[in-house]
Amino acid sequence: MHKLLINKVTLVTGASSGLGREIAQLLAERGARVFGTARNPKSARPIPGVEMIGMDVTDDESVAGAVQSIVQKAGPIHFVVNNAGYGLTGAVEETSLTEARQQFETNFFGILRVTSAVLPGMRLAGIGRFANISSVVGLFPSPFMAMYAASKHAVEGYTESLDHEVRSFGVRALLIEPSFTKSNISHSGKDAEIRLNEYATHREFSSQSVKKGIENGDDPRLVAEAVFTALTAKSPRLRYPVGKGVTLSRLRRFLPASLFDRAIRREFQLK
Repeated sequence: MHKLLINKVTLVTGASSGLGREIAQLLAERGARVFGTARNPKSARPIPGVEMIGMDVTDDESVAGAVQSIVQKAGPIHFVVNNAGYGLTGAVEETSLTEARQQFETNFFGILRVTSAVLPGMRLAGIGRFANISSVVGLFPSPFMAMYAASKHAVEGYTESLDHEVRSFGVRALLIEPSFTKSNISHSGKDAEIRLNEYATHREFSSQSVKKGIENGDDPRLVAEAVFTALTAKSPRLRYPVGKGVTLSRLRRFLPASLFDRAIRREFQLK
């Protein structure tokens, strides 16, 4: 257990599987009182030490009701891990506005809803931290996953601005930036309904590249450990790249733009 986590009320969204489950389990093991969310908590596999509750991050009333129930049951929420999200695959031309909006409703506006519901209590208490699960895709382009990349870019900008706004109240907003991680994101992800033959070859190569990256990806425990560090560090950093994401983050910051552009096109075999 960790003294800074013991009995701290912690909310982890999207905790029924994958990264969310790993994060919720680790924080519970280290002493936090963890509430994990799922759209259908009754169908979720139990996690030792984690109380599962229903929440749909795309629904205002669902989020507000879930947060209220936690506060009534356990008291003020100290930590939030905004993890709920999914990947949308497809060329921009293949992606409808409806699909793009759905991607943002979960990956971006879901974070806004949860944050807006919890932040007033944290501000009044003068303590709290948000750990928002971003991605290295929030730092560089990902062909054929433009909407996912855009949603993570939005999370990056939003979190950085929020952190400046709330820091004087004793609250921090921090970014966790995994690279490819062994998880169920490839199974929980969605494909754009339209399929244009003109993009077929490159789209398929990109899809297989992502699938291979996930299969050979970092252990999700690394992401959970990064979340733990972000929540408990005395002087936390804004960004926590994880595993292979550390190298990719550095490349994005220090590699000349023209070289980085060529590296992306070479990686995805784009002429």
